[in-house]
Amino acid sequence: MKDKLTRREFLVGSSSFAAGAAVGSVLGGGIFNLMTAKAAETPEWPWPYAKLDPERAKKDGYEL
Repeated sequence: MKDKLTRREFLVGSSSFAAGAAVGSVLGGGIFNLMTAKAAETPEWPWPYAKLDPERAKKDGYEL
């Protein structure tokens, strides 16, 4: 069993990882229109005030 990783093996492994990450970011980044971004509707700011039930908030906080 091999104990040590040589500098050459490290550089080859890290460069192949970097190349794979670059290809993945190009393909997943929408260059080939694989993923289309949709605009989300944003609510008005400031959000309206909603009064909370303290008991329900306590129960939800405990359970979640």
